[in-house]
Amino acid sequence: MRHCAIVVSIVALAALIAPAVRAAPSLPVTKPPILFGVPSWTGPAADPHAEQGQWFQDVATGAEAPLTHEFYDNVTDPAAGGGPAGITAILGLVNRVATDPASGHITDFGILATITNDAPALSPWAMGMNTHMEMLMLTSLDEQYTGPLLDTKMTASFAMAPGLPPPEGQTYQDIQPYIVAANHDALAWFGWTPGSPEGYVPTGGFAVPTWDFGDILPGESATRQLEFTVDGGGLAEDDPRYDVLLGDGDVLLNRTLSLKISDWLSPVTADDGTPYFDPYVLSSDVSVFHNVPEPATLAMVALGGLAVLRRRAR
Repeated sequence: MRHCAIVVSIVALAALIAPAVRAAPSLPVTKPPILFGVPSWTGPAADPHAEQGQWFQDVATGAEAPLTHEFYDNVTDPAAGGGPAGITAILGLVNRVATDPASGHITDFGILATITNDAPALSPWAMGMNTHMEMLMLTSLDEQYTGPLLDTKMTASFAMAPGLPPPEGQTYQDIQPYIVAANHDALAWFGWTPGSPEGYVPTGGFAVPTWDFGDILPGESATRQLEFTVDGGGLAEDDPRYDVLLGDGDVLLNRTLSLKISDWLSPVTADDGTPYFDPYVLSSDVSVFHNVPEPATLAMVALGGLAVLRRRAR
C-alpha cells in the first residue's frame, strides 16, 4: 500500500512540473517514429539505418555516439508549433566580421549562438522531411518531449570542416566559396551508409561541423561562440550570404519542416519569423540535437521532488 502511495505522489508531482519543461518542440529522431525506416541505409556502420537517432563523431577522441531527439525554434505568432521563446529558442547573432581591406570580401566571422529550452509548443507543427527520404509525421502536442535537453549539440549545415573534401552528389548542395568551421567539437553524420546493398551513392561520412552545448534545463539557456573562416577570396558583396552576415538579426534557424540535417551544404539564412521556408530545406541552417533522461533518472528526479514536498509539509 505504501508503494502505491509513492507512485501516485510521483505521478501527481510529474503532472505539476510537466507544463514548465516542454521544448518548442522537441521530437524523437529515432526509428520508429521516423518513416523510411529499416532498411534505410542513412547512418554510419555502427547503426546503418539510423535507428538510434542522429550520429556524431568527437573530433578529439574519434568516439561515435547518437542523440535521440531534435529541438526546434518554430514560430509562435502566427501559431506554427513554437513555444514562448518563438524563433529565439535558437538564436544566432553575428558579433564579429573581418573583411579583406583590398576587396572588402568577408574572410572570417563569428556567431554568438544561444539555445533556450523554452516552454511547450503552443500549437501543432508541420511534419518533417529531408533529402534522404526520411519523414517524421508527429504533429500533435501530445507527442513532444518534456524535460531537460541532455548532451545538446548544434550542427551548422552551412559550413564544412577543414581538410574534408567538398560535398558532391544528388543529396548534397555545393555552395562556394566554402564557409569553414574553426572551433567545432564534433562532426555529424550525413549521407548514405557506405557499402549498402542498394548501392546508394554518394556514400556519407562524419562531415557536418558540430558544437557541444551541454545540458540545458527547462527555462534555461546555453551559449557558445561559433567561429568560421571563408576559403578562397572570401564572400563577395554579390554573394547572398554577405548581406545576411552583415545584418543585425538572427541568422540561425531550425523549423520542424526540416528533419535532422535536411541538406548539406545549406545557405546562411536570416530568420525573419517566416513560419516555414520554401523549399523545405531552407527551413534550417542549423540543427539542434539532444538526449533525454533514462526512465530511472526521471523516477529519481520525481522522488527528489517528493522528498522536498514532504520536508515542506512537516
